[in-house]
Amino acid sequence: MKKDELKLAEAAASLTPEDYGYLEDHGMLPAAEGPSIPDTPVSKAQEKPDTPAAVQVRNRKGRRRRTLPHQWPEAGTLLVADYHGVHYEAGVIPAPRCKSGMAVKVLTGPAAGKVCRSPTGAMLEATAQQRAEQGLGKKGVANGWAFWRPKEDAHA
Repeated sequence: MKKDELKLAEAAASLTPEDYGYLEDHGMLPAAEGPSIPDTPVSKAQEKPDTPAAVQVRNRKGRRRRTLPHQWPEAGTLLVADYHGVHYEAGVIPAPRCKSGMAVKVLTGPAAGKVCRSPTGAMLEATAQQRAEQGLGKKGVANGWAFWRPKEDAHA
């Protein structure tokens, strides 16, 4: 076996189902020669043609799931939210180590100063103490992208 073929074989042997799913979802696999195993069909409940921006991806266990790409506000944007009568504020900051290149810094409440990789993480951090004190669990905090809204004409 040639040196290049050996490297390729070693790389292929180390692929995980997640790696394979990523390569498949992004059209990075060569065309199959001969019969192939058909894809697992997506149920009608999972299929939503009215959202063309939705993308099929595979989770860590290799199962297909839908994801919606989100548009981050620009760095410096002040975000606000109200949850069960309490007002929260956060700011979008650049974060080169994060996959998105952005992060959310909680500015008010007990979690002030905490930096989170996503709006959902920031929402959970910001509301954690209030939810614990009021016995709310995760009621009403499922989607940080819908929870936070930009404060008009404000940049941190």
